[in-house]
Formats: sequence, C-alpha cells, structure tokens
Amino acid sequence: MKLLVSGGRRTRMLRIVAEVRTTWGAGEGHGTPVAMLIANRLSKKFHMISSTLPKASLAAPSSVATRSSASEAAAPLASSHYAITICSKNPAKTQAVEAALKTTFPQYSFALHPVSSDSGVPDQPVGNEETLRGALNRVRSASEVIPPASSALIVAIEGGVEWLEDELHCFAWVVVESSSTGAISKARSASFMLPRALSELVKQGMELGEADDKVFQRTNSGQGSGTVGQLSGGLITRSLYYKHAAVLALLPFLNPDLYPDHKM
Repeated sequence: MKLLVSGGRRTRMLRIVAEVRTTWGAGEGHGTPVAMLIANRLSKKFHMISSTLPKASLAAPSSVATRSSASEAAAPLASSHYAITICSKNPAKTQAVEAALKTTFPQYSFALHPVSSDSGVPDQPVGNEETLRGALNRVRSASEVIPPASSALIVAIEGGVEWLEDELHCFAWVVVESSSTGAISKARSASFMLPRALSELVKQGMELGEADDKVFQRTNSGQGSGTVGQLSGGLITRSLYYKHAAVLALLPFLNPDLYPDHKM
C-alpha cells in the first residue's frame, strides 16, 4: 500500500500505525483488517491512494441494512387515510385486501367499501385469460359508478381454474386500479392442483365452491377457508392465499418513483 505523506507528518503516521499494531497485534494473519483500519485512519490525514487497496477492504459490511422494510422505501403518500373500493362482498376477499393493505402500508389507515360488480365471465372462470378478464371487468364495472374522488384504489379478486394436461389447478388474479390516474396493476397467485373428486365435478360444469361443499360436506366454503384451507388443514386459508397476490399487485403503489402512474 502506497501513501502520499509529507515529511512533517511522518511521526504522526508512525504513531497511528503503532496504535493499530497494538490493537491487532503484529499484523500477521490480519492483513485485511489492518489494511482497512490504516485506510480509515490515514485516508483523511495522508491522502491515501484508495485504488491500491483490495476492494474487499473498502466494501461496506454486508450486515449493515440501509432500509428496515419495504414500507420505509416507499415515497410518502399524499394522505394518511384512504378509501378503498373492493369489487366483492365476499368476506374472504375483503379480509385479504385489508390484510394486504395493512402489510404494505402499515403507517396508513383505510376505509374499505365492498361493492357488487359484474365480472362478465361465467361464475366459474376456466383458464388464465378468462379469469384475468373477469377481474379486469369487475374493476371497470365498479369504476363506472364510483366517483374517482371517493376512492383511492379499486381492487378486484377473481378466482379461476385451468387445465394442465389432465390436472385441474386453482389460482386467482388480483387487479388494482388507481382512481386518480386509471393506472392498473395486476398479479397472479400461486396455483395448486385440485383432487380428482373436485376436478371431475368442475369438469361437469359445477362451480368449485359448490363442488367443494359437496365433496367435503360443508356449506358456503367459498366465503370461508376455501378449498385451499380444506386441503392444507387450515395452514393457508382462502383469505391468506389471496393476500399474497394482493400484496404483489400493490407493489407499484409502494414504489411510485418507479411506477409514476401508480398513485393513491
């Protein structure tokens, strides 16, 4: 390591080096930490040529966190309270949206307004495209009757199924629209395979919720824990299943500097 040192400062340099050696021993086996300490102490005093140091000595410790959470990384929102329209009165969906909002924006409060809206697709959407179209239609249907100033966001969740060869898989789309700009964000949930007993009934034209009630001998499962709750033994309820996709759909609103049109 080469240093540019004036003659009058040589004594001070030697004293600092001695201090470092006292702290770390003779320096044998400690080349990297000694170089780093010398660099920190001498760079301000002796105009160290930093390019001669190993890059590892100059790197910040990996354990230092610059942001403690995603919410702190977001730009400040314009208000501390927001009205949110949810295109469903299904408790599983409203609970999912509420939980997603609280997770994504814990520093703000929200007033949720569930409304009925038309999906424009069959009660049991089949396929990725039809399911997404149902969620988009619900948002558009609600936005036509809701004044933009009355709601910051409009959120729709549409559950669907799709065939992958001879297996029927369950999934959902979440669509979020900014009432002020009209910008839309969407995210698809994870998917899981349905048992044959359910897939055969759905294949015959039965809605998944009805098939679930029949196979598992229960009532109104679509507004409760859902099929995913039944199959997972309660580990993942329907609302929790939707929540993760809702958080992903909210990401552009969490990062308005990267998504300029996605504002609350």
